[in-house]
Amino acid sequence: MAVGVTVSDLTEGTLIANLGFETVKHPHPMFHGDTLYVETEIVEKRDSKSRADCGVVRFRHIGRNQDGTVVIDFQRTVLLKKRPVAHA
Repeated sequence: MAVGVTVSDLTEGTLIANLGFETVKHPHPMFHGDTLYVETEIVEKRDSKSRADCGVVRFRHIGRNQDGTVVIDFQRTVLLKKRPVAHA
């Protein structure tokens, strides 16, 4: 659910693949009727070594419930299409 919340803001139309999920922590449970809010930090980015038109990005997602309590904290690495470079 936490990844799905971020798609329209971060990866819609550019995601090639989820490469991995790391350090997944669930420090507090979610309950029926809770609202999930997710904030994302870009931890690392680099050019893809195998695809010149792509980059590898590692995100840290922190999910909080309606009270601000952290309910999930994890890192996700993805392969994304790069923005085309305009040549003058």
